[in-house]
Amino acid sequence: MIHYKAGEITLYNLEIMIRRNWKFIFRLFVGCVLLPSAVVAAIYSLNQAGFFNIDHIDIVVENSVDQPQYLQPLVAELDKALEPYRGMSLWNIQLSEVIKKVGNFKWLEDISLSRSWPTRLKASVKVKEVKLLMVTRGGQFIPVVSDGTLLSPVELRRAPDVALLQGEIFEKKPDIRKKAIEVLEEIPKHGTFSQKTISEVHYDDKEGFWMTLIYDGVRVKMGHEQVALKSVRVGQVIEYMDAHNYSAKVIDANLSKKVLVRLKESSISQ
Repeated sequence: MIHYKAGEITLYNLEIMIRRNWKFIFRLFVGCVLLPSAVVAAIYSLNQAGFFNIDHIDIVVENSVDQPQYLQPLVAELDKALEPYRGMSLWNIQLSEVIKKVGNFKWLEDISLSRSWPTRLKASVKVKEVKLLMVTRGGQFIPVVSDGTLLSPVELRRAPDVALLQGEIFEKKPDIRKKAIEVLEEIPKHGTFSQKTISEVHYDDKEGFWMTLIYDGVRVKMGHEQVALKSVRVGQVIEYMDAHNYSAKVIDANLSKKVLVRLKESSISQ
């Protein structure tokens, strides 16, 4: 091993050092210059020949939305928007630019793209959860998401399985529409009285919100406040009526401490 003090490396000394270490320098040159250049040249050649051209696009819905009849046309819509990128090279495609062009659908909560070498593009998406389905004066069915935003109309056979928003006021007043979702969120997802048992949501300026139940078309008045507490009371009332074979026409929970029930005539005559 040769040691040099600062300032002692002359051209002569450098020549001696190169001669003694030429194998190491040659390997270093091959490893740092020739080999990477060969790899780059090979990739470039394959890229020019179309080896990395996209031939398949995978669309994966990340969040759990158990509505296949609703999701199918949305995924098809996104797939159509991504169609122009089929045949493009994975090396050349700018993922951020693609997201800007296809990520503006109102039903999309989030989208990310990733390369799956050598020829696949993966789109991971999160879909906005539909909370209600608004019925317009013209008979259209419009999905409503958590912040009250309206999505594009859907055919009833492809609509999400959620309660209907009935009433012109929900079209005219977005704040009332958003409040309807907040009220619905206070009601349990499952149970005797729950989101699953509600078929329609209505609003009255005087009495507030009221719902129609899938079971027997019972009308339940909930008002504006303490919806969670009222929901428990309504559930208890329904369980009691079921146990005694009573049928209600109206259940009024829009009271401070009690629930009033208007029975159907068939129940009164029993």
